[in-house]
Amino acid sequence: MKKQKQIMIQRILILSLLLTSLQAVGAAITFRLNMSGYSGFTTPQVSGTFNNWCGNCNPMSDPDGDGIWEATINLPAGNIQYKFSFGNWAAQENLSNASGCVASDGQFTNRTLTVQGDAVLDLVCWGLCTDCLEPDAENWVISWSDEFDGAALNLDTWTHELGSSGWGNNELQNYTNSSNNLEVSNGSLKIIARSGGSGSNSYSSARIISNNKVEIQYGKIEARIKVPVGQGIWPAFWMLGANYESVGWPQCGEIDIMEHVNNEPLTNTAMHWNQGGHTYRSSSVPFDATEFHLYGAIWNEAGVTFLLDDQPWWHFPFSQANNTTPIFQNPFFFLLNVAVGGNWPGNPNASTPFPATMEVDYIRVFEIQALGQSRVDLSAIKIYPVPATDHFTISVGVHLGPWTYRIFDLEGREVLSGNAADGAEVIDTRNWKAGIYVVEVRNGGSVRTVRVVR
Repeated sequence: MKKQKQIMIQRILILSLLLTSLQAVGAAITFRLNMSGYSGFTTPQVSGTFNNWCGNCNPMSDPDGDGIWEATINLPAGNIQYKFSFGNWAAQENLSNASGCVASDGQFTNRTLTVQGDAVLDLVCWGLCTDCLEPDAENWVISWSDEFDGAALNLDTWTHELGSSGWGNNELQNYTNSSNNLEVSNGSLKIIARSGGSGSNSYSSARIISNNKVEIQYGKIEARIKVPVGQGIWPAFWMLGANYESVGWPQCGEIDIMEHVNNEPLTNTAMHWNQGGHTYRSSSVPFDATEFHLYGAIWNEAGVTFLLDDQPWWHFPFSQANNTTPIFQNPFFFLLNVAVGGNWPGNPNASTPFPATMEVDYIRVFEIQALGQSRVDLSAIKIYPVPATDHFTISVGVHLGPWTYRIFDLEGREVLSGNAADGAEVIDTRNWKAGIYVVEVRNGGSVRTVRVVR
């Protein structure tokens, strides 16, 4: 009996040693991160409970340059939390705590994983728990724009908001309508925050809104903007519900297409609404703050998909469960401003560069259906890409036989005309000025018009 007990103890010890050995070796887990379409980031890292959240301990690599970064790490069996970052936590993923792939740990929201054996994880995108968003494939046609081509702000579109009330965020600036704080020149709008303001405020800036002048409901929205940087600087391109004056905030809803604070290598977006009080969801994506970028959103009755440089990166769905369905299915208006200080960025300091200028090249709104007195049947006629760079293509889809085209600028001057015998015609726009053009296509007695942006 004693001998059997000794044998049993030996077997338990051997099994324990084997399990310890297996756990020491661990499972090979390959993390995969899609950063294609993003810019302004350094080498991503995987950090988590397995490496004590060491920012630089597990760098990823992209040897073939396809935008897919990978790292294979030996991990012990069990549950872990992790997330992607870069620059030794200079930037980290901002994950929604409403997503199924995450766990909240104090003030942080992290990805979770149960390690059971060797695995190559599904490809994910920065900040997304859902599948990577597909590139937008719709044929959008412009419906409204402000190209800021004149010598002054278009007051048929914009209204100055004035004052130094703190604007609900303990901001420090006084908003003015002075040319010191806003100008339109050389094809762009400049909103300029300056130190040395008047009155009780040490800073001045500008804030403009399109309320009661330009209001939209659904479509693709984009603005080409270069943001200012510096401690305490807070530029934004955003939208509020057009019923703001009657229902107040946050009941009217708020769509923040671009916000940037301080010197962070991240651009931020957020949705604000009322759900028994102020509620919001937000996300961030890395970018190069020294360059112009396209900040955009595709908004329809089901939700908003946010884009950076035409790359979709975050989707926010509407639902009755979060009480967003009635709020975000109404017209909204635009706001552009540069705030100084406030609850989010904190105050400027001696390092903050002034003047701090946000430069807006244009704002454009697109719809899937084309414009004109007679709306274009897009199954027959398409123009792409929109906006055009050095060319665009007029496609008539089903071959109609010989057809003609004429192209006009918005002042009615003919820019180009021609005949076409094939189903598509490529138009060279390299010598054209930036702006909006009207394309008229004729086939027999049928006439169609489409607007295109260069």
